[in-house]
Amino acid sequence: MAAANAPPRASSAQTRAEKPESRFGLETDILWPFFPGATRTHVTAKLWQKGQLRGDVYAGVNVDFPQDRETEGRFADYSVASGYRQYVWRGLHAEFSQTTGLGVLQDHVTTGKTYNSFDWLMSGYVGYKYQFPGRKLYIVPQFGIARVVYKANPWPIFEDKTLTRQVGETPFPLGALRLGYSF
Repeated sequence: MAAANAPPRASSAQTRAEKPESRFGLETDILWPFFPGATRTHVTAKLWQKGQLRGDVYAGVNVDFPQDRETEGRFADYSVASGYRQYVWRGLHAEFSQTTGLGVLQDHVTTGKTYNSFDWLMSGYVGYKYQFPGRKLYIVPQFGIARVVYKANPWPIFEDKTLTRQVGETPFPLGALRLGYSF
């Protein structure tokens, strides 16, 4: 008869809904090592939350592995990344990020020179954070656009492999697939 007087048990869905979400996360991009040949890993922190609205900040490192670019030369980048992610509904969010660091171009296709440059890149994304049920793992697919906004030591960038028309830095589309762990 003791069971008749016991309070009702909450369902596992109710328990998950009442359990506060972790404040911190560790994310790494699982797409970038294959395309475009880079890696980004960062730590996230919940800055604020009011209902479904939430703001996260993050900081980490970004490395573009050395690779040949047919209209430039052999490029690599070593930088720090920071950003802000604004959630608007469940996992749906918009994100602004920037990276600053050393861009290195060796053996330029026309000058043959090496260029070391302090570079600043800005990007914007939209995406969705999917938290696996009952797990601390999550995945964040994103799509966006990026542009190098400052280059301390610019080098010639050409339109195509004919190397006849210089175009400089232009915006480019960017996708990400970040795997995360909440703690």
